[in-house]
Parts: sequence; structure tokens; C-alpha cells
Amino acid sequence: MATPKSFFNLLERLNFKSRELNFRFPVETLEKLLKQFYKGSDQSAFLLQTNNQISNLTLKKINKSFLLSVPLQNRASNEQLYIGLSDLMAFLVLFDEPEPHEQGISTQQSRFFLTFDPFIIHTVFGYFYKNYCRVLSVKEKKLLIKLKNAQGYNTDPNCISRFQEALLINALHDSNRVNQSKILEAISFTDESIIITDLAGNIKETNRCFNKNFASVLKENSVREILTDELFNSAVSEVTRQSKWQSEISLNLAGKKPQLLLVNVSLFKDEIERPSGFVFTFKDITELKKLDNLNKQLICKLRERNTELTEVNKRLLEADRIKTDLLSVVSHELKTPVSTILGFSELILNREVDPESARNYAEQINDSAKNLDRLITDYLDVASNQFGVSSNNKLYTMPVNLADLIRVAYEEEKLNFNTYNFDFELNCLGFEPIVITEAQNVKKLFGNLINNSLKYSPNGGKISVKILNDGERVTISVSDQGVGLTKEQTAQVFEPFYRTDNSVTREFPGIGLGLAVSKKIVELYNGSIWCEPGVDLGSVFYVILPVNPHIPFEAPKLHSELKEKQKLDAKVRDR
Repeated sequence: MATPKSFFNLLERLNFKSRELNFRFPVETLEKLLKQFYKGSDQSAFLLQTNNQISNLTLKKINKSFLLSVPLQNRASNEQLYIGLSDLMAFLVLFDEPEPHEQGISTQQSRFFLTFDPFIIHTVFGYFYKNYCRVLSVKEKKLLIKLKNAQGYNTDPNCISRFQEALLINALHDSNRVNQSKILEAISFTDESIIITDLAGNIKETNRCFNKNFASVLKENSVREILTDELFNSAVSEVTRQSKWQSEISLNLAGKKPQLLLVNVSLFKDEIERPSGFVFTFKDITELKKLDNLNKQLICKLRERNTELTEVNKRLLEADRIKTDLLSVVSHELKTPVSTILGFSELILNREVDPESARNYAEQINDSAKNLDRLITDYLDVASNQFGVSSNNKLYTMPVNLADLIRVAYEEEKLNFNTYNFDFELNCLGFEPIVITEAQNVKKLFGNLINNSLKYSPNGGKISVKILNDGERVTISVSDQGVGLTKEQTAQVFEPFYRTDNSVTREFPGIGLGLAVSKKIVELYNGSIWCEPGVDLGSVFYVILPVNPHIPFEAPKLHSELKEKQKLDAKVRDR
């Protein structure tokens, strides 16, 4: 009889079908199982084992039985065959396992065939009896002939059932053990400490990293020796509800520095999806946390630096805008008085003029020089932002009566508008309007506001000033009956070099710094200033100053300012 290429093909020709197993059959444990099975039997038996790994024919005694290992001549096959013959039971086990490169990790399968049919057993056994009997001794041949004729087909069903059960249990147990060994071997290469526990927290499996880091602190082999009862119960409660849990804990391991560990817990389930334990992972994030904190500090510093650079950029843009605006007005506003001074001075130098003309020319030169001096002073004040501030950032302040100071400022400014008829009105409410301030700065502040009201009132009218002192702050309003401002213009009037485009602005010289200077002075004293269109015509400027700038004072918000203005107007009307 020629060596069959496949015993599975032989069985298929005999109309017997094999079964596909969705797990790897534990071929390395079958011989052990058969030996254990027959060691407990008083009946003698003959076992035949064959595969392509056996190199020489051998015969071993197992209690009263014998095991014959026969090399398979067809080396290309991975099939393995076991035949058992005795008066107790006759069986044939045939299985085939693909090569490792022929199967995937998730698709491990084997072909398996088990039968107690005497016809199949004796048909396959006859092949080996014919080919290997001649190499045995006379005694072994007699034994082989005796067992070949054994009446195994009269096997007790209970014996068959016990054999099948033992085979299946060992196959599943060893298959799971092999799979678990592969899993544990795989997770041993990670730098995380991993353990598998039962539902009570008792440790069942660990990886190398865990043994290295935690073996010295474990005495009862329980995860509760690492986690507190409160933390363990919290983890179990959360992982039971959501199948996962994570937390950071600080742990002092024996002989090591305090460590910050990231703990993850997952629910572990068996083959039929029943909860059977937990998987704990411990990752040392001490250095990562330090790097994270350092990264956060660097980000914070970068944000602060970015804020500083943004502010510097804003200042540079503002400086560039001021420079552009300055260049655009210098050609007209500053050049006009300079031209006047040069023109009249050349007349005096190069011509003979009578005393009256010389006096008139000198007055023109003087007025232009004063105007030029005022323009330059305003620009330098805005540029330097040092309104009465000493080198040690302290204000030179003294008690000042605002009512008297505003009257003086009005009289001085009115001298420049002799051709107009104005009616000046000043009303004081509350306490006497005395504040701690620097007289020169405040005089410049209200001088600019009054000058603005006079300048934009070409038809004259009433200039009204109202003062309300509530003991903590003073609210002043300056209103006129001039050309007025729109809502859009009121939001821009305090910007340097801003001037409304109308015939009035062209009549009076200026470069649009007066109100910008006023705003700088108010901010210097922690106050606030804003402008609104008048009720019927003209415009109204509001100023709020603290009575004492050395006492911490928060400038009121816009809605508070409006209430203050309404309160001031109501008291004036009632009066």
C-alpha cells in the first residue's frame, strides 16, 4: 500500500467528513493526555503515533500498554495521527494544523477528526501494520497481531464519553493557556505595569514591568496593597458602569522616590462575555508631568511675551500713525505761523517802516509765535506724557478751587475770540469744588475744553459749566451752542490730530491736539472724560475727577457716567 498524501483525503474517500475548529488544537499535549488515560487502566493497549516530526521508529511501554511512534513518510504533510487499540476501547484521532505563516493572529484554525468506528480504524491501522510490522521483534509482532484483532468496537459508551470529555477539556484548557501565554508575552514588552485580577482584586497575572516595579511591595498578592480601599471601590464602581476608569495617583514605592502614576482599569470578560476580573495598567508619568508643567509655564510666558509684543506693536502703529498725521498737518498748521513770523520780520529788517507799522508787525509776529509755541507745547505734552509727574512717579498736587480756576481759564481763552459775543455761566452743586490736583495741568485741561467750545461757536451763545461735588469725586460738564458733533465724531475727538472737516476748523489754526492733551491729563488723575452731542445744538464734554487722586479711585463705567450726568442736569434744572 502506497503512502497516502493525506489521511484526510483517505477519510473523505470513505465518506467521512472532518470538522473545522476555530481554535488551535494543542497537539503537544495529546500524547500526555493519552498516557494519563491509559495509566489508570488495567487493560493492555497498543497506541500508534505518527507525524512528520518523528525521525525513528520507537516502542515504549506505558504501564501494561505500548506506544509505537512511527515516522510519517510524507514530509510535506502537517497531519498528526493517533490510533488506540485494545479490548477496552478503539479510537482514531486525526488533526492538521497550518503553518504559522499560513494563518492570521485572529483566524487560527485546525482540522480535526475523531472516530470509534472499527472499519475506519482497522483500515488506517492496516497500512501501518503492513509497512512497519517487519521491523518489530517477534514479541512485539505477536502483541501487534493480538491487538489488531481486539474487539474495540464493543466499547462501553461511558468509556467513550469520558475519553471525549477529557480530550475536549484538555484541548480547550491548553488552547486558552497557550493564548494567555502569548498575550502575557506580548504585554511584557510594554513599559507599562499590567496586571489581571479577579473580581475581588486578587492578582492572577502580571507582566515583567509590574514584577520589576511592584513585586517588593506585594505581600498578599492583591491590588488593594497598591490602591487604597476608597480608590479601588471607586474604580470598581466606575468600571462596572462604563467598562473603564482612569485616575492619577501619587505612590511611594519602597526605596524609590515618590512617583505619579496614571492608572487605567478595564473590565475583563471571559469567552461568553461574563465579567471575570479587571485589567489594571500603571504608567509612570512623573517626568511627563514635569515636562507638561514646564510646557505650560513656557506657554504662559510665551503668551505674556506675545501680549507685550502686541502692546508694543500697537504703540509702534500708534506712533507711526501720529507721525503720519503730524507730517500731514505740519505743512499747513505749523508752517503758517512760521511764514507769518518770517514775512513780517523781513519787512522790519529790509524796509524803513514808521513806528505804528513796526508795532503792528511786531504784534503779528508775537501772536504767531504764541500760536506756534502753543502748538509745539501741546504736541510735546502728548508725546512725553509727563503732565506734572516727577521722576519718582509722584504727582505735584495741592488744593485747587475748580470754580475759580475755570473762570480764569475762560477769561484767558475769551481774549482770542473778541469778535464773538458769549454768555458764560457757571453753577456749583454739592460740596465746594475743591480738589487735590496740580493747578497748571487742570487749567490746561479746562482751557482746552473752553477753547474748543468757543472755537466751534462762530455765532456766539452761552458757554455753560456745571460742577457737582459729592465728596468723593467731582463731575464737570462744559456745554456750548455751536455747530455740535455727530455720534461718530464724539468717539474720535480725543484722538491726536483729529479735526472735524468744516469751515470753522479752517478759520482757526490748530493741529487737533487740545482734546488729546485733555484726555491724557484726566487719565493721569484716574478720571474719565467723554463727549456727547447737545440736546438741541452744540456739544457737551463731561469730566469726572477724584477729589483726592492719592486715594484709590476707580473710574466709573459708561452707564455710571450717564447716571452722573443725568443727576447733574436734573439738579441744575430744579434749581
